[in-house]
Amino acid sequence: MAKRSREIVVVRSDYGLPYSKGLMAQSIMATGLPPERCFTLARLIEERLLGGGRGEVDVSELRWLAEEVLAQEEGQHVARRFRQWWLLGRLDRPLIVLIGGVTGVGKSTVATQLANRLGITRVVATDQIRQVVRAFFSREFMPAVHYSSFDVAEALELDDRGGAATAAGFLQQAADIAPGINALLERAMSERSRIVIEGVHLIPDRDDFELRDRAIAVRMLLAVRDEQAHRAHFHMRSQGSSRPPERYLEAFERIRALQEYLIDRAEGPGIPVVDEGGLEPTIKRVMELVLDAVGADDAGLGTSEGGRLEAAGDSPGLTPMPSRPARGNVSD
Repeated sequence: MAKRSREIVVVRSDYGLPYSKGLMAQSIMATGLPPERCFTLARLIEERLLGGGRGEVDVSELRWLAEEVLAQEEGQHVARRFRQWWLLGRLDRPLIVLIGGVTGVGKSTVATQLANRLGITRVVATDQIRQVVRAFFSREFMPAVHYSSFDVAEALELDDRGGAATAAGFLQQAADIAPGINALLERAMSERSRIVIEGVHLIPDRDDFELRDRAIAVRMLLAVRDEQAHRAHFHMRSQGSSRPPERYLEAFERIRALQEYLIDRAEGPGIPVVDEGGLEPTIKRVMELVLDAVGADDAGLGTSEGGRLEAAGDSPGLTPMPSRPARGNVSD
């Protein structure tokens, strides 16, 4: 009869489960390390657990051991990222991530990937809000919401001078759906939930009411500064979808003008502009912005695990795989 391999049981306050290398590896991925390296580190953590000769380990002890291994193998920077990820699941304030950007920069993919890796189950596109608004208000009553963000100026026959009309039409549309975005923010704050909102209508320097006082709000603008790369995005996303690239390429100059307008509004107040340079580097940068905000919030409030953090929160090696957020497939 084959000898049964030893298992380490990770004990929470009321029950224990076997240590899982897969779930620990997923937790470490929040630091931005490649998946294969994360699994190697999870295996090293398991070896340290087995070498200790104990059959059980407390959740807090597991976290400390994981940080120690990460610091030794990858450096303090990665260990700090892991600690920030741990804090993420125990915050008593809502976390609201706002990802702006024009059509074709990859907002949908980045938002969904970010949510999956951080265990956030709510992802909402502002264009979904626009779709709801235009279902209630006729084209005659609220014309701007019945067109794509880059087409409003043409549809309303605004005089286009150097892209100014494109921006003016977009701002009209953004103003029309702003109450819906505000309602979504209010619900997230009142429920103390974690949510990712993405969409062109998230104007970078907009002062969203009470966000700074009631939530950890992480705001950023996703952009593709390289013109050819931006064009290529429309061809890539048209594969297997019902969105032909020709419509967007015909409006390409207007889309680019709108992007420059939003970049200007982001750079003024110092809102991070993430230049999309491949999915993994972009996800890594976006995750850094989120985790830095979580760490800064915890340090700013002068709290510790004995204070603001919730003892019953999820833990590495025990948490189930986060569910994939449900989202629509509508265009900006």
